[in-house]
Amino acid sequence: MPGKVLVCDGAMGTMLHAAGVALGQPLSALNTGRPSLVRDLHTAYLSAGANLIQTNTFDANRLKLADIGQGERVAEVNIAGARLAREAAQACGRSAFVAGSVGPVRGTARHRVARDDQAEMLREQIVALADWVDLLVLETFGEISAMAQAIEIALEACDLPIVAELTFERDGRTPRGEEPAEVAVALASYEVAAIGANCTVGPAVLQGVVAQMAGAVDLPIVVQPNAGAPQRLGDELRYAHNTKYFAGAAAELVAKGAAIVGGCCGTTPSHIRAITAAVRGLSPIREDRRAGARPSPARPYRPRESIASAPQVRWPTGDTPVIIAGLPLSRGPEVAEYVDAARAAAVAGAGLVAVIDADRQAPTVNPVSAAVLLNQRVGVDVLHQVEGAGRSMAALQADLLGAHAFGLRTVICRTGEVLQAGDYPQVASADEVDSTRLVGILAGLNDGVDWRGVPLPERTSFVIGALIDVTTADLNREVEKVAVKVETGAHFLLSDVVYEESGARNVLSALRLRGVEVPVLFALAPFHDAQIIARLTHEAPGARTSQTLGTTPPRDVVASALGLASALLADGAAGILVHGPASVDDRMTSIIKGLRDLCQGVK
Repeated sequence: MPGKVLVCDGAMGTMLHAAGVALGQPLSALNTGRPSLVRDLHTAYLSAGANLIQTNTFDANRLKLADIGQGERVAEVNIAGARLAREAAQACGRSAFVAGSVGPVRGTARHRVARDDQAEMLREQIVALADWVDLLVLETFGEISAMAQAIEIALEACDLPIVAELTFERDGRTPRGEEPAEVAVALASYEVAAIGANCTVGPAVLQGVVAQMAGAVDLPIVVQPNAGAPQRLGDELRYAHNTKYFAGAAAELVAKGAAIVGGCCGTTPSHIRAITAAVRGLSPIREDRRAGARPSPARPYRPRESIASAPQVRWPTGDTPVIIAGLPLSRGPEVAEYVDAARAAAVAGAGLVAVIDADRQAPTVNPVSAAVLLNQRVGVDVLHQVEGAGRSMAALQADLLGAHAFGLRTVICRTGEVLQAGDYPQVASADEVDSTRLVGILAGLNDGVDWRGVPLPERTSFVIGALIDVTTADLNREVEKVAVKVETGAHFLLSDVVYEESGARNVLSALRLRGVEVPVLFALAPFHDAQIIARLTHEAPGARTSQTLGTTPPRDVVASALGLASALLADGAAGILVHGPASVDDRMTSIIKGLRDLCQGVK
């Protein structure tokens, strides 16, 4: 529509959620499951003034649909979505375009997707939509390279006009850190009809993004802001009801160079009605500027160098097993003693110090803070544990990136214990992270993507550990769980506390039989008292209680620990972790020195 600002529709997910649809499922499945609801939503946006509506197919790819057992219905779901939008457009009594919505194919923390597989999934969806829509909208991509891949696939698969929209964060850059002008130049090097920005942020941030994109190239600019940042109220997400503000922002966006304006998350037909009124009579200023002149070609885009490949990350291999001194987390006041204990262990021969949260119910220093403290004060490598219980993936990722920035590299992943306060344990929430998902988050960071599958500016180089339970009564089930963690990205395994050799030997045999080929370290706790031993061996669900194991600690903890360690090393242990006290202890020093001698004899 030359000379006019096109008005696009608003959010699908927000409106479907308001209608009672859970957001945890692919919303595109509603195209076949509840078609009248989807069609009515298109009609509502058309009635509000939209002259470009997008199919409810943003997540209609094989990866997402497979989550609900519909991975083989990609074509059916996409065609159904296009038909619903077309029916609504034809019934509205005026001209309206139907755009096929295609979002990025992103893996999860547990299931990452290879680039070639992403390409095939995008191609499958685009081919399904191509004969049923007027144009394609590739939207909410987080980096130039992912968008470039999608554009190339679309250009090969069809001859439709292509709109390419990346998403920008509050700093005005993509999640990968790319500037709007850089994005514009890159996308303009392809045969696309329009470029722009959508989702993640509201109009305030996108004003600057649109201005920079419009100043860099001569293509039409599309903008679809969110209503703002959502607020979680129970199971609901709520956005600001800001239609008057949105109307004013829409006019400003046109003044800065936008030719197509709509909404994304949190926007409703009311927002689109306000935008329609605000831009009525406005012409795209860029079109006025270009009247009578041929668009000048964009400057040649020079791709950024891809993220540098991280070095091969694995558990340190060498001629001798690794000795690790385990320290319980400090409760705060005894920091000096805590540092002294780590220093004494390092001097005695420990290759690493492990920060262990022995009692999560008690108030302690944050494990990352404790690990950074020891790393900086003692100059020793630190293995620190991370628990998923009670944490979201976003919060865990923030801690992990902070730990990496401070030089921490070795992590052991735990699901964590159920917290108890009052008369019943706290039940886990749906968004809590188990140890396998936690391994996946770390492996993703090493690959240069965050927990959402969004590319990061740099890769991390974490050495990832997972726990294995040697006391379990169902060893085969435990080994299968561990195998999944290794396939997900774990580089080494660490046992829970070992009190007898036979259980450890059985674990090593079962792992070899299953084909799990990663180093296995065993943990000893010579300083545990009778109460702790009883709790760990008799009170844990699913534990195999040894007939020979008593609840009395050994009288000579040094000799007992070294005897058990010697047997474990002979069985093939890659290292020994000794849980010790939080202060300097001569017996701990003797154990580490003895382990040093034992390990030097293992070749």
